[in-house]
Amino acid sequence: MKLARVCASLGVLPILLWSAPSALAAGDPMTLVGSLAPWPAGQYSNVAADATRHVAYLGSFDDQGVAVIDTRDPANPVLTDRLSTHITSDLLTSDSADLDRVGRYLAVSHQFWSPDGGFEGISVYDIDTDPYHPALLRRIAIPGGVHTVQLDPEVDSGRPYAYANSEGNLKVTIVNILTGAVLSEYASSEGIGCVPPPPNCRGFNFAHEGFIQRHPRSGRVLDYVSYWDSGLRIVDVTDPANPLEVGAFDYNFFTNGLTNAHYAAPTPSANWVYLEDEIGLLETGGVHVLDTSACDGSSYCTPTLVGDWHIQGHPVQGAALNALIHSGKFSNALLAAFKRAFTYDAHNLDVRGENELLVANYAMGIRLVDTSDKAAPVEAAFYLPNGNESIACKQDCGANTRQTWGSYFGSDGRIYASDLGRGFFIVEERVRGGANGAALAGRLPAGGHGAETRAGADENVAGVRLRAALGVSGANFAFSLTTTHEGPARIAVYDIQGRLVSAKDLGSLRAGEHSVSWTPRAAEGRSPSRGIYFARVESGADAATIKFLK
Repeated sequence: MKLARVCASLGVLPILLWSAPSALAAGDPMTLVGSLAPWPAGQYSNVAADATRHVAYLGSFDDQGVAVIDTRDPANPVLTDRLSTHITSDLLTSDSADLDRVGRYLAVSHQFWSPDGGFEGISVYDIDTDPYHPALLRRIAIPGGVHTVQLDPEVDSGRPYAYANSEGNLKVTIVNILTGAVLSEYASSEGIGCVPPPPNCRGFNFAHEGFIQRHPRSGRVLDYVSYWDSGLRIVDVTDPANPLEVGAFDYNFFTNGLTNAHYAAPTPSANWVYLEDEIGLLETGGVHVLDTSACDGSSYCTPTLVGDWHIQGHPVQGAALNALIHSGKFSNALLAAFKRAFTYDAHNLDVRGENELLVANYAMGIRLVDTSDKAAPVEAAFYLPNGNESIACKQDCGANTRQTWGSYFGSDGRIYASDLGRGFFIVEERVRGGANGAALAGRLPAGGHGAETRAGADENVAGVRLRAALGVSGANFAFSLTTTHEGPARIAVYDIQGRLVSAKDLGSLRAGEHSVSWTPRAAEGRSPSRGIYFARVESGADAATIKFLK
């Protein structure tokens, strides 16, 4: 949300005081691979990375443009291009608060950054020919501006659509990126803007973010919209010209007290949705776990709240917030205090499989959460971005402080993250979901190190079966797997300490038997040596883990 809108609301908020918190962490630390602050005094926003083509795109929460980053050497990312957001003129500028990459396309959102007159809408780039120097296809104007944008996951195969969410016009606007045509708009069934109407306003409804996914059972394309004080809205966008609300988890100031729905992310099975609140100023923003198993778009549904997660600690630094509210002006020091009010607040999310949630948690960095128990998720690992301080955002743009904006799973097993003040980060999971390889988030019995499982042993789990294979020429790793359901699958290999060695996305697999083999380069650049490893395959809600000897 824009700073002006947040600050405008401060005058009607009560003052609460807490002592300054310390940085708490749970689980195991992740390790830094590489980082880059593309230019001095940057205020960066979201990131979209393509691990297969070794490129990342980093937006800006100001008018300094989109950084195009070469990640072929992940320890030393390099800036290769800057996509300008001085679209109208050098005086009438725009931000690039969000971006999304699917297939050959990159979409960038724009709100005006200069006082007025900057371009509002989205820019669409072709990144297929040269991902390090994207080619502008078109700009699509959307009055009111676009805070976040999502490309249809099937944009390369018959659905050339983008979904633009606005803090200005308060709606979701669906556009055709090939023609530039505006196809439709969607607004919450509860209404938009101030609710109830002034002078009794207790909430504000606008479309903040969407997550587009084809439902694996019904086949309907659903947009999971975080609609701020209107909560989660599930919208059937199978026909993009006629979006239809088909479900809602309602936020209501008077009944459940929930506000500020900021980001929603469904699991691959669509049985669960993680819904995150960006509270920031007076409370701890966290993540709600919703049961959406009845929400396939065929009839209107109401998700059920089953669990919650938020960072440990107190909600805000009350003294800093108190100074900000009563200052009457915004100095650099007070902007720093404002940022510190978001110490414990969650921001963007990502999911991997059914039981792993990645949370960008502002000043508390990157948090990997094990959601195997949906009623009681637990933190499994963390990373606190601290690099790039020498050239990162300093007093000329408010403060140099950690504010992790987004963190996302890469197809190579790494995590790609952005930080508002400190730029771009590539992080390696040291341990996923547990303290060692034998535990592996509780999926293998403790003490399993002592009993080697020879190649060829398997673990059968409902829906998927995994077995190590022998005798595949030229391959370090070879497996056979059987799935009972069609859907996307991923396999990962870990060493005996639980460190990720290599991961491979298998795409969408039909039900049946499959063979997988590859020769990876280990996460630290070395070829895997002989020894004991763990392999885990995930396919929708199903998963299997084995221990094998290479």
